[in-house]
Amino acid sequence: MPNERAERLAELVKSALELPAQSWSAFLDQECKGEAELRAEIESLLAQQQGSGGFLEEPALGFAAEDLVRDSACKLGQIIGDYEILSLIARGGMGEVYLAHDRKLRRKVALKLIRRGMDTADIVRHFEREGRLLAGLNHLNIAQLYGSGVTAEGNPFFAMEYVAGQRLDEYCEERSLTTSARLDLFRKICAAVTYAHQHLVIHRDIKPANIRVTAAGEPKLLDFGIAKLLEPEASLGGEQTLTLASVMTPEYASPEQVRGETVATTSDVYSLGVVLYRLLTGQSPYRPKTTRPDELARAITDQDPDRPSTAVANDQKSEVSNQKSLRGDLDNIVLMAMRKEPARRYQSVVQFSDDIRRHLDGLPVSAHKDTVGYRASKFIRRHQVGVLAALLVAATLVAGIFATEWEARRANKQRLRAERRFEDVRQLAHSLMFEIHDSVRDLQGSTPTRRLIVTRALQYLDGLAQEAGENPSLQRELATAYEKVGDIQGNPYSANLGDTEGALTSYRKAARIRETLRQTGATTETEMELGRTCRAIGDVLEVKGDLANTLDEYRRSLQIFEQVAQRPEWPRRAGRTGSRL
Repeated sequence: MPNERAERLAELVKSALELPAQSWSAFLDQECKGEAELRAEIESLLAQQQGSGGFLEEPALGFAAEDLVRDSACKLGQIIGDYEILSLIARGGMGEVYLAHDRKLRRKVALKLIRRGMDTADIVRHFEREGRLLAGLNHLNIAQLYGSGVTAEGNPFFAMEYVAGQRLDEYCEERSLTTSARLDLFRKICAAVTYAHQHLVIHRDIKPANIRVTAAGEPKLLDFGIAKLLEPEASLGGEQTLTLASVMTPEYASPEQVRGETVATTSDVYSLGVVLYRLLTGQSPYRPKTTRPDELARAITDQDPDRPSTAVANDQKSEVSNQKSLRGDLDNIVLMAMRKEPARRYQSVVQFSDDIRRHLDGLPVSAHKDTVGYRASKFIRRHQVGVLAALLVAATLVAGIFATEWEARRANKQRLRAERRFEDVRQLAHSLMFEIHDSVRDLQGSTPTRRLIVTRALQYLDGLAQEAGENPSLQRELATAYEKVGDIQGNPYSANLGDTEGALTSYRKAARIRETLRQTGATTETEMELGRTCRAIGDVLEVKGDLANTLDEYRRSLQIFEQVAQRPEWPRRAGRTGSRL
């Protein structure tokens, strides 16, 4: 029987290879009707013969189709441990997965083996490490490890739960699942990845092909072959020397993976974002003009993908209703997960999944569009030399113009001159803190420049404070500027210059101004701002270890918020000010 099956397998593969690749599906529909396992094995062999086409995926190593068939057929019926091999399921660069029968427990399993000729010391260690990682994971949506052992040749193998399901994307398309149904299914995958992360495992190869959906509608996350421990343990031997770049899937890889940098859980967040993009649009977020590997790599690291709603709108097959369901929250959620900088993505899969839940429940989500300032900073990073030169020229011109204006008006109209100077300095201080600083903040080596900007801004602000008089609008603007300076100097919850003492000084100046405004009948918004400043002071004091004063500031902040909340007008203001709490 195995020989007859192998001969039929070889004949079908050979016939398929005589056809163009786009005709394979129709050919297999006709020849493998009702034989899903046979079809899966043929598709695996055809894929190996065709080659991966990806710049980071390992090709089929030059096997001819007949060699692939013969190599898999020789294992049919073979007994390995308690398992009898039935058929080939899939073959990768390093390993093979077979459908096998567990003779003890009388169930089907997926048996993973090292490929013939690939049993180097590094690969064997890597293979054993994958088995140990799987042994520590027990989740409904992760394919379970049943057991492991060693073949007669001395190579390790392990038996896993056999998932007789479809690829995630094919499952959704064949059933024409609604957007909501796809999101519900995706959240189950997020739960599996979250569980892996909680056990310090990063998957690093999340893609539709590694997610199978059972007939009962349960997704199963597969293939932890290139997974990584967040904190390598001695029991796993730490990180192996095996080069994993050759086996990850480029289309779903994060920019930091493509660049060969160290990855964290945010890399899996990115890959999940690409998976969700495909589930919602049916397209890849990146469509380079050619199949050259370097173009795909450049697209992943540098190109901003279309918003999902835009991608669907450009697809003539898409429905208008689908475009509308993606526009807004879902666009922002997907693109936030796929941001190029890990620090700007969701910081956990839990946050990603929770934003989807909030969208499904009709609640506000945390994802938002990129700001104008961020897009400007990206432009600056791409053109650093030119922009910095332009900034220097502009700064020189501004300084020259300001000095000339000052001298020209010095002799007459003292009142008008003072008012104009006040307004110019006010605008310059605002520009330094809210435009120029934010534009250069993320440039490499910009810390000295940022310190200088803060110093100059404080000089301007201190001068303005002496001339502002009792104008509530100007006083409130000064307080906002001092708070911004404090954030840059030492806000522990954002990128800062590490100047906690300076931050305390700036925050306290803002608090004094707002307290004065409060005593003279300030608006509810100003009181809310005072509460926020007290909380910021408490945050910095906590970092300094001054717990007693930290608690005082937090209590003061809470007291202000509670007083505001008890006012009759609060319900009308809550929608406008609640986002500032």
